[in-house]
Amino acid sequence: MQWTNNKFITTLGISIVLAFGMISVVFGVIYISSGEGIPVPLPALLMAFAIVFVLGSVFFEERGADRVGALVGGGIVAAIVSLIMMLVCGGVFYLLANGRDTGIDKIISMLAVFMVLGMAAFSYLRAHR
Repeated sequence: MQWTNNKFITTLGISIVLAFGMISVVFGVIYISSGEGIPVPLPALLMAFAIVFVLGSVFFEERGADRVGALVGGGIVAAIVSLIMMLVCGGVFYLLANGRDTGIDKIISMLAVFMVLGMAAFSYLRAHR
């Protein structure tokens, strides 16, 4: 399609997706800190950790890290991905349960702020590839 080659639409789409991800993470922190518990079943969380650990270790070993460095790097990446997965799922559960109480004005304001932050992060990462 022609619109997928449009740089403006692509960048806007990326910033919106990043913003929704950040909003979900924020509400996931609220969900977990409210005492609701872990929103992801433990076996699924452990499986995601294991898969990302293996892939991350191979990635870092291919990039020239020694075996211990590759294992440590894989563990760090797996922990971060597992945490983000848990927070995003918690955010979705929180918004499904308390979305009306939160208010659309707060969610739209958060979306605007996180779109700007997402665009700044995307531009920074794109420049340093």
